[in-house]
Amino acid sequence: MGAAQSRRRPAAMGRWAYLSEDLLDDIVRRLPCEVDRLRMSRVCRSWRVALTKAEPPAPPPPPPLPWLLLPEVDGEHGLTFSCVLSGWRRTHSFFLPHAARRARYFGSYDGAWLFLAIDGPQGDQAVQAQDHVLVNLNNFQYLDLPNAIPLNWDLPPEAQDLERIAIVAATLSCPPTEQGCVVAGIIVLPQALLRGVAFWRMGDRVISAVFAEAWPPEQVEDLIYFKGREDHENFLLLTDEENIYVCQPMFHGDDPPMVPVFSNLVRFKPRGSSGQRVLARYLVESRGDILMVVRFRSDIQSSEFRVFQHKDGEFGENLWSLMSELDGRMLFVGRGCSRSYEACDYRYPGMEGVYFLDDRSFHDQIVGFDGDAPKEPYRCSDNGRCSRPPSQVERCFPERGQSRSKYSPPSSSPRRLVPHSPQKS
Repeated sequence: MGAAQSRRRPAAMGRWAYLSEDLLDDIVRRLPCEVDRLRMSRVCRSWRVALTKAEPPAPPPPPPLPWLLLPEVDGEHGLTFSCVLSGWRRTHSFFLPHAARRARYFGSYDGAWLFLAIDGPQGDQAVQAQDHVLVNLNNFQYLDLPNAIPLNWDLPPEAQDLERIAIVAATLSCPPTEQGCVVAGIIVLPQALLRGVAFWRMGDRVISAVFAEAWPPEQVEDLIYFKGREDHENFLLLTDEENIYVCQPMFHGDDPPMVPVFSNLVRFKPRGSSGQRVLARYLVESRGDILMVVRFRSDIQSSEFRVFQHKDGEFGENLWSLMSELDGRMLFVGRGCSRSYEACDYRYPGMEGVYFLDDRSFHDQIVGFDGDAPKEPYRCSDNGRCSRPPSQVERCFPERGQSRSKYSPPSSSPRRLVPHSPQKS
């Protein structure tokens, strides 16, 4: 039997190897996903050559889109990575280190960086409970994030009393490996039931800042780092009143070891109520402008999305102007990591819309942060796409998915994620 199989395999591979160039070119044009093209190159040598020497040359794949990261039920193998180009119905194999398999994911950054809160100990190296790290999924490089904040910050470091924190969203001023990278994060002090925003340098293990009371006084819905069109770079904080704090880090050498921030509140004219309940608000940088995506809910799930653009009013006031169409945009929304892509031309025809993940647990108590805290699972089923805002919400979900997870809500990884061969635990 084995000999018969070995005799048949070369003949089968031979048939695949001698497909015509026209047919191979047609296959390539139907594979916009870079992972699928990588797998095509591994079928046989003739297919690999066809990918690089087809006449006319095969069009390059469009820029990679974010992948949906869905935690598995048991948490033993970590995540499933689902491709948007397949309607999130097809998953790609990916290997994760042990410490990242049972972690809470609270954001991402370009270059396949993920923000994790590891509820240790995990794997071969024990870590403290709720150890916050930034990990690169391409090379598994780990960078430390703060786990605590001083209660008496004016004392020397060795005399300070520390209170642990939970980070629920974060964003960066530049790639984390560049010198001078500053992090802005929405943090929670569970003992005091306070939630606010803090800034720190990449690599700090303690947030050196005054946190006597929550700042800002308004509830912060989202935060991004905005570069703008005129080289104005600032952190922007979106409040539940739909105003924006513009925050600029101010550096004066290394002393004191903290990140002082100049902030300015930009008030927007109230846009009025539509009578619907708001589930979330997001800031997105798109084509050099700022957009606000408002997510409405019916019962407990997302029912509608509306996209607003920052405009200057007749009397100099700031307005949120409702956009009647997305004009070829693909908006991926997530706190601290929203992204805008272009669906026009040959890139992603027919894929315009707002893509969203289930973040209904954002305002809930952090799962497993306190030993006495109720361990309610994170909700993971409200994922999908709004193809024509405000209506037409479509639920997209992998068949392997589930409605709740013990470890983490869904997240996404933007750009340049290199898949690895699956490995056994």
